[in-house]
Amino acid sequence: MSTKSSSYTNAEDKHLCHIYLDLSQNPIIGIYQSRHMLWTRVETDCNNNRPSFITELRNKRSLQCRMQTILTVMGKMRGCIQQIESLKPRGASEADVMNQAKMLLSQDAKYKHGFKFDHVWPILKDMQKFTNNETTTSPFQKETGHFIAS
Repeated sequence: MSTKSSSYTNAEDKHLCHIYLDLSQNPIIGIYQSRHMLWTRVETDCNNNRPSFITELRNKRSLQCRMQTILTVMGKMRGCIQQIESLKPRGASEADVMNQAKMLLSQDAKYKHGFKFDHVWPILKDMQKFTNNETTTSPFQKETGHFIAS
């Protein structure tokens, strides 16, 4: 019988994201490692190198699920940002674009409570996976530059 682990803290999310980035984008081992080996390394590093304030050990499956959740939301947010940027808002700061992208994201029923990963956005926003404009498409509609209100 398995027991449900506690929710991830912001500190655990940051720790996981840093380790995931280090291992998945490592030019020596990152390219040629199998998925199984990547997650074995992530599990080992997360549990063996965790800061003292992170007390719970996480298994590979839990870490994979959490990272997949984070990456999915990051991809959606990147798509929203690209959609806002394609409207070429004059004089909009990075914060303005981010706020508009968050509003756009909240139109998706899955994200109606908003973007919950501001704490890891600075870590993952420039991740190679999200910098290729052709790989990210937005599921949202736009009407001549105006958002569709929910």
